Amino acid sequence: MDRKVLLIFIWIVFMHILFNQTLQLHYDEAYYWVWSKNLALSYYDHPPMIAYIIRLTTLFSDKEFFVRLAAVLCSTTTVIMMYKTALRMFGQKAADITVLLALAWPILEGTFFITTIDSPLLMFWSITLYCVARGFLENELRFIYLAGVFLGCSLLSKYTAVLILPGILIFLLLSSVKRKYLWNFNTYLALALALVVFSPVIIWNAEHEWVSFAFQFKHGISSDKSINFASFGDYIGSTIGAANPFISLTIFAFIFIKRKEILRNEKYLLLVSIFLFVVFFFGYNSLFKFMEANWVAPAYISGIIFAAACLAEYNIKWVYRVAITLILILLPIAKMPGKFVPRQFQSKIPAVNAFMGNQQLYDKIKVNYLRANDVVLSCDYGNASRGWYYLNHGRTYVLSNFKFTDNYQYWNDKLSYPIENALYYCDNDDAGNLELLKSYFKEIKPLGSISYRDSFVDNKLYLYRLSN
Repeated sequence: MDRKVLLIFIWIVFMHILFNQTLQLHYDEAYYWVWSKNLALSYYDHPPMIAYIIRLTTLFSDKEFFVRLAAVLCSTTTVIMMYKTALRMFGQKAADITVLLALAWPILEGTFFITTIDSPLLMFWSITLYCVARGFLENELRFIYLAGVFLGCSLLSKYTAVLILPGILIFLLLSSVKRKYLWNFNTYLALALALVVFSPVIIWNAEHEWVSFAFQFKHGISSDKSINFASFGDYIGSTIGAANPFISLTIFAFIFIKRKEILRNEKYLLLVSIFLFVVFFFGYNSLFKFMEANWVAPAYISGIIFAAACLAEYNIKWVYRVAITLILILLPIAKMPGKFVPRQFQSKIPAVNAFMGNQQLYDKIKVNYLRANDVVLSCDYGNASRGWYYLNHGRTYVLSNFKFTDNYQYWNDKLSYPIENALYYCDNDDAGNLELLKSYFKEIKPLGSISYRDSFVDNKLYLYRLSN
């Protein structure tokens, strides 16, 4: 790796390691931490890989730094594997540009400091792509098998990992030289290996009425096929913006420029087939339902490598220089908004309340409201998980008649009914939630609200004491 590129890479990773410990846990991060304390074959929302990785990084400490260490390790590995793939396929210059574009990719920057299921997904997708390139392009049999193993790991990370398969299929169908692998026994043995690795999730779903598969299918695919151009427009904007316009527009521009060469160049064909299938899959579904910007993210692993190869070929430097410069400017601002953002604008930064000002609320609960024999209840999985983490009181519950119980519904068997004393908290004072609590408790006593406010956030929790 070029020395300057390596220094930028190390600096960005160091920045994330240094400042990740200054942010409190996002509720999703707290939820996946809870998973890591309740290991299972799979979970209601997603496959289990993120829980296993967090369990490893928090073996000796549960501090935020170690929860987020999972994100740093996964994202660092993703960049390294993209580099190795580009180096193998296109040489040193394209590999160095790939690193710069990857580091300038906002979604990957996000996975550096937020531990979500996308962190291991991108990591294992990038490893799978590397193995596919070695296996199918270079005819190395062991890498075809390894591709199956790491595809299974990708599926253990997030169900959308399956979308790499149609892209590979399109590549094999269009490549007259590599089409032979469609009839090769080793290809299907590799798929069998992927299923074996993924089998814990299949077993869990079979034991739980296929609830996770059904939930995610309903979440991602609209049953109503009425055209919604607003969601399609949102998808186009987020796909271009969340990938950094200097990256996304460059990819599409080179796909158009090299549209004829792509069919003759097996390396281009593999990368572009995977990229376009994923982009078009979510583009089609966005005509009917809103698509999250991060869902299409894995496509950009191959897209960035393709763009880097083209930039290297044409010796175009300004694209990746501008892209990485923007990140180098914005990263300190994002990591240290108190030092760079004027005070009057600090409260305008979106979603900061997800990372700041929550631990202070739970400290107030511990000091002023929580009793030793209390069962702790909350209104949804996000609030419950953050309370579980910061209250350090033990298990927190979401009662089964609440809407957003998610995997908490499977942990309520640890409750003994009737519950004698409980403390309930929520970030809203929805009267409907109080009606749900009446199914379990004779007495519901409001304790008022607690709040924490600074120049960034204005957070509040409502508390009730419950008894029978």
